Amino acid sequence: MEQALDADGHVHEEKEMFTQYLEPEFRTYTEGWQLNGDKNRRFIVKGTEHPPFPIEISVRKPMTAENRIKVLNKEKIRLAVLYPSAALTAGYMEPPFAAAIMRAYNNWMSDWCSADPDRLKFAAPVVLFDVNEAIKEAQRAVSELGAVAVTVRPNPSQGKRLDHPERLPFYAAIEELGVPLVIHESTGDPSTAGGERYGGMDHPDSYLYHHMFSHPFEQMLAMMSLICSGILERHPRLKVGFFEAGCSWAPYWISRLDEHYEHPKLGHYMNKAKLLPSEYFERQCVVSCDPGDPTIPIAIKALGAHKVLFATDYPHFDSGGGAVQSFLDVPNIDPTEQWKVLHDNAAEFYGL
Repeated sequence: MEQALDADGHVHEEKEMFTQYLEPEFRTYTEGWQLNGDKNRRFIVKGTEHPPFPIEISVRKPMTAENRIKVLNKEKIRLAVLYPSAALTAGYMEPPFAAAIMRAYNNWMSDWCSADPDRLKFAAPVVLFDVNEAIKEAQRAVSELGAVAVTVRPNPSQGKRLDHPERLPFYAAIEELGVPLVIHESTGDPSTAGGERYGGMDHPDSYLYHHMFSHPFEQMLAMMSLICSGILERHPRLKVGFFEAGCSWAPYWISRLDEHYEHPKLGHYMNKAKLLPSEYFERQCVVSCDPGDPTIPIAIKALGAHKVLFATDYPHFDSGGGAVQSFLDVPNIDPTEQWKVLHDNAAEFYGL
């Protein structure tokens, strides 16, 4: 089989991003990933770990573009679209610092990917504290730096959901840019769905709980917000990916949205959507899958093989090695469907 495309890989930001690319007024906040007393690398801002990872999954190795390409070769992956690690947590920090982290990351990644631009691509993260600034950074990252997508987290920021009226110009701007919008969750946002029930993440069991529920629950809420508020109705050319939550939550959730849309007593409350939620998903949306997930065939049957994208999540703790083979080992997936998931869908989604 020819080589796969990784729709959602990651980098661990190097120290140079924080010491050279971060604007000088913010360099006293952090030096990025640092060794703690256990000799494990943690992302520390103003003396606090974000998030406080259990020792078993802390970052131990630096990441250079050369090393990342070696991993692609070993995994038989032709190209990876890369997302942040530390920068994903910046969205709930002080707004000026969070925005500066995004600018630094996008500048650094543009340079980092230039080591092999045919194999290393990146999605540009932005924060929605200031929508005009987010639009400006998205435009700069795509037009000047070469980003192939724009990404935001699904969590509320400053108490505002993705469909808050102040956020609406953002979607028009991304549609106009012609790149996908990827909703990408991470563990560590205090406002995550269900987070208040399990407290902060200063204990490993709290981190475990957050990691289990934050990804699918937040993606469900994000999909509901974008569809039911009429955002996808108003922006039919906007492509949206829901990443890093697996794929089997989507058939259940889309079916539930459809059920409520068609309900004779409740459906009229979703009057901003003119189509069934499943029709918006078919027209504009995709999900990523975890390589060895045994429920992938269920998602393929319900959504169609063209709606599921292969993603390694490498080098995060739950990614492991042999991602392509792990996917190929999942039973009951037709070879034609396998190639769509492994390659064609990501190529079409990102325009590669």
